[in-house]
Amino acid sequence: MFSNIELTRQYTKIQNLILKAKTFEPDDELRSHLAKYLCVLSSGFIENAIYHTFSDIAHRNCIPSIVLTYTKGQLYKLQNTNTEKIKEVTKSFNPIWWENGLRDFLQQDNRSTAINYIFKDRHNIAHGRDSEITIDKLEEYLAKTVEVIKYLEDELENASA
Repeated sequence: MFSNIELTRQYTKIQNLILKAKTFEPDDELRSHLAKYLCVLSSGFIENAIYHTFSDIAHRNCIPSIVLTYTKGQLYKLQNTNTEKIKEVTKSFNPIWWENGLRDFLQQDNRSTAINYIFKDRHNIAHGRDSEITIDKLEEYLAKTVEVIKYLEDELENASA
């Protein structure tokens, strides 16, 4: 599914849990708790996707060196990778990647909003606040997130070719 095998493994785990959660009745409290758990997993998946996608391009374009080590170290520190942080990291690699495609791609079909909602809900969940996340909403947001990750993989692969 993804270029990076770890991302495929994580995504498959999330998808399998979504399918299991859907076996519960929509008003089942356990289904609600699973939605929250899946939201946290999904936010971690997004963080890992940004790390691996940009680390992979750095690895392809840098001979193992201190530059590669530094780049991976900076990427590893990224947390809560909402679309503003995705913008920042993309522009730090190459501003043209942001300006010539990713910015518009994120705005289409509310992809940016979907990513930001996952992180907003994860933040609320982590701090004991209410969250209105449901399995259906999460599945919709995750699908849009996957579109962004695959777009990034494809665009960055082409950019480094």
